[in-house]
Amino acid sequence: MYHIVICDDEPIFLTQISKMISDILASMGESCEIRKYTSIAELKNTLQNTPKSCDILILDIMLGENNGISFAECLRDTRNQIPVIFISSSKEFVFDAYSAEPVGYILKPVSRQKLAEALTRAIRHLIPKSIIIDTPSRTVSFHIRDITYIEIINKELQIHLQDGTVTKIYKSLSAVREILPKDIFVQCHRCYIVSLYAVRSIRRFEITLNNHEIIPVSKYSYRDVQEQLQQYAAKWF
Repeated sequence: MYHIVICDDEPIFLTQISKMISDILASMGESCEIRKYTSIAELKNTLQNTPKSCDILILDIMLGENNGISFAECLRDTRNQIPVIFISSSKEFVFDAYSAEPVGYILKPVSRQKLAEALTRAIRHLIPKSIIIDTPSRTVSFHIRDITYIEIINKELQIHLQDGTVTKIYKSLSAVREILPKDIFVQCHRCYIVSLYAVRSIRRFEITLNNHEIIPVSKYSYRDVQEQLQQYAAKWF
């Protein structure tokens, strides 16, 4: 579930965009909790007291005497990396908004397509960019997009990367599966976990990767893997 905070000084607009957001995320197979504010002061108080209550911030630029861009810049100054989507009735602030590093700048009236695109970028921003695996002998770190697949051979975990290198560690496949993003990695076989980033195609009972390697898919996992790949494609493409 995503925790989404919206700040706009028009109550009717808050209701309308809240419903649009819920519908968009439902179509992506996601759920959300939406909190609505009409002033920067209320919003600031919430983020200071409960910083983890907001995954995505949707912010009007002109909020009475307050400026949404200035508020977002203050968040960045405190190293708060909440993805921000600006909403505005005017194009004139679009270049000023760059300094706050938003994931979207949408003009009113809000287009469902533009909002869906911005929400998709925001969700991508939330996906962990790397994982850290601890073992008794060492700690290793990997960028999520670098991993193509992971296999277990004779109790040795082999992590295959995009550049063709393989890192070998002693760790259970199930332990690593627990720390991987579940919407990106899928266990297709008792000995294999595959990154959906790296999948070119799937058929019974094998996956072809972008580098043309073939990974086995068990008959018990085939349907689940196929469905997860379809959901991944629908969400990101």
